[in-house]
Amino acid sequence: MSDTTATAAPPSDERLAYRGVFQRLFIRPEIGAMIGAVGIWVFFWAVSIPFGTANGASGILDTASILGIMAVAVSVLMVGGEFDLSSGANTGAMGMLVILLSKEAGEFGGAGLTLWVAVPLSLVVALGIGFFNGWMVERTKLPSFIVTLGTFFVLRGAKLGFSKLIVDQIQVGDIRDAHGYDFWYAIFASEWDRTTHQLEARDAIYTVAVLGGIALIVLALYEMQFERRRDAMKSAGMIEFAIGLGVTVAGIVTLHVTDDIAGNVLGAAIIAVGSLVGLHGYATWRFEPIHDRGSLVLAPDVLRLIGIGVGSLVLAYLAAIIWDSDNADNFFFPFTYQGFRATLMMVFGGAGFTVLAVAANRARRDGHLARSAIGLLMGLLTAVVAFVVRAQSESVKFRAEAFSVLLAIALMIVVWAVLGSLFEERIRTNARADKLGGRLIAGGLVMIAIGMFFKLMFTIQAEIDADIAPAKFSMRNFWFIVFTVVMVWVLGNTRFGSWTFAVGGNKEAARQVGVPAARTKTQLFMLVSGAAWLVGMLLAFRLNTIQANTGNGLEFDYIIAAVVGGTLLTGGYGTALGGAIGALIVAMGTLGIPFARWNSDWRFLFLGVILLLAVVANRSIRTRAESLRR
Repeated sequence: MSDTTATAAPPSDERLAYRGVFQRLFIRPEIGAMIGAVGIWVFFWAVSIPFGTANGASGILDTASILGIMAVAVSVLMVGGEFDLSSGANTGAMGMLVILLSKEAGEFGGAGLTLWVAVPLSLVVALGIGFFNGWMVERTKLPSFIVTLGTFFVLRGAKLGFSKLIVDQIQVGDIRDAHGYDFWYAIFASEWDRTTHQLEARDAIYTVAVLGGIALIVLALYEMQFERRRDAMKSAGMIEFAIGLGVTVAGIVTLHVTDDIAGNVLGAAIIAVGSLVGLHGYATWRFEPIHDRGSLVLAPDVLRLIGIGVGSLVLAYLAAIIWDSDNADNFFFPFTYQGFRATLMMVFGGAGFTVLAVAANRARRDGHLARSAIGLLMGLLTAVVAFVVRAQSESVKFRAEAFSVLLAIALMIVVWAVLGSLFEERIRTNARADKLGGRLIAGGLVMIAIGMFFKLMFTIQAEIDADIAPAKFSMRNFWFIVFTVVMVWVLGNTRFGSWTFAVGGNKEAARQVGVPAARTKTQLFMLVSGAAWLVGMLLAFRLNTIQANTGNGLEFDYIIAAVVGGTLLTGGYGTALGGAIGALIVAMGTLGIPFARWNSDWRFLFLGVILLLAVVANRSIRTRAESLRR
């Protein structure tokens, strides 16, 4: 056999080409919603006081929970290619039903059942409604839009008719006298008041957990982006990693024990050096070094993008110095001076960094060194923005919190750029590395969640002395989080989830390969009705009374949240997590507008703009995802 024959590589299949970690990330259906949620939160955080506080977080979660439970269920149904326009009316119907079943007969006219019977019986009725919707869609072959629109009018009429017939008014209540109320109240409506739960170690737990979680996620990104060593791991790098980790911890401690500027600068410098040394050591230990870094020559189109990006950042800087950050007077409808300044800074700043990121991606063709140079420029500009924010602001949250976060982001960009010029990026799939990366990300997210839990759920004496606004967290928040986690797992890790995507993408093709399409779609309708029952219970036990119009019209809010979260109206594409994020975006807009002292009547304008932007973004992401599969 000749040498040529022996060394010839098999032809590569472009469909199997490896996609980098960021390429895979940015084709996720919910990524647009995630970016939007962060941007909206930062915007309202900048122009209002409650955002960024436990009180503000409790308000956002409280508003998002009811909407989010239904948005998650509706997202899953829409992935399956169907709609349920009765979902809003169904929530109020289930709350009204449990009250009518549990109240004593007589003056009230109820069935007088114990809640131990009324609550499960109402769930059976809800699932029956879902089964009916699914059965009708499959039996008649009519669009689910038409079938569930009919169910909507039936439920709407039944709520009004029975409430007038039984109690002679449109409001049904009160559930507090029903047998078993205390138990079910604890399940559906109990609250956690953080002001009565003091933990002085809270901030230490929060800091360790969040920083540890971020560190694990950063290591996961490196594992999923860079090529593992082809020979044995280099143990010297592990020693360097341990030293860098120790130096970083020392820098964090320095920041916490010093309050003066000199101490803060010293602590930040120690953290920067420790992070660079530690991550360089980790890369040296595990990743393959680059043998050809390419040249520093940049193509004309890349230089043009760099100019546009830097120009956008200059415009953001001009907006920062022209408008007063503390002026809350009206500028022009619907902006205050403060809000207009924040809007311009976010628009120009976001556009600038986006264009620079595109330039860095295009510079890959010129070599690792060219792309790393743009990455260093981005890190430097991020640091400049941090110092501009600090110099132009008097508020502590900008001079301390925003400044620190921006510097941390700048550091991560710089370290990534440096290591990107020294170590080979992965060009093939590595199942072991991806599995390790997935576990590190999961562990990091759990640690961050633990840190946020302690930060939100407990207070400290300093906050009590400062008379910080109280915050309460309801069981509806718990059910929202649990329901979202369960549905994310079901849609992404079970046979039922695969069937849902299959019937949503092409029902007949799915049926031909053995997917029980009719049963799957019926179960999806039952899922939405089950979620409506849960929301009905949360409403009934919190409000104690239900009005006949409760829930009517909210089905469109659920669909909006699902679409904003990345779910396509055509089916077969979306995530349960996207629905939850969409609900948070709607909740932030609903609360952020009055918090920013704007007229809350204009929240529907906000929802309309967000919906249009989401549809455009979802289409772009879907097109990008399909192009990467070719």
